[in-house]
Amino acid sequence: MARAALEEDWPRTVAEFEVWHARQPERWEFVEGRPRLMAPASMTHTIMKANVFRELDRALAERGCTVLIDGALILTDELSAIPDVVVTRASIDLSTPVVAEPTIIVEVMSPSSEADDTLRKWFAYRSIASLKHYLVLAQDRRLIQIHSRAGELWRERFVSEGAIELDDPPLRLEIAALYAATEEAA
Repeated sequence: MARAALEEDWPRTVAEFEVWHARQPERWEFVEGRPRLMAPASMTHTIMKANVFRELDRALAERGCTVLIDGALILTDELSAIPDVVVTRASIDLSTPVVAEPTIIVEVMSPSSEADDTLRKWFAYRSIASLKHYLVLAQDRRLIQIHSRAGELWRERFVSEGAIELDDPPLRLEIAALYAATEEAA
């Protein structure tokens, strides 16, 4: 009964959510018209997120890109999300956590976030004009789902060994490095 009452008071739009979220002690995302509480990350998730950040930062250091970990906010008309790693070529506005022009968005998929990361967020992210790549890394096995923009279309592929090669910005990421220090890397 208390949950039902709480849900009646929940925000229904991204604008309402942003005001509501500013008053919450926890971290939330707004996906498909509903607030979603972000669960604490597992150690595997934390390590993988750090690995992705380190490898992207190393690969893009000389290319005019900024790589951000854990806190950058992505807003669309229907989504307010805090991805694990965000890459942007645009200037950073230090007065806001919002990254207006992400180039690459990376999510490390948790069991509780699988549907959001692989479907719900993806449908909102693909409308972002600056976005070139969306990567979702599985925690329970070496498997990376990659969405890459090809003109007006999106190409999807799955990679489980070797390296990921992206064309815009051009970079190569070794899968072993992304899963380093996790059981999946053994």
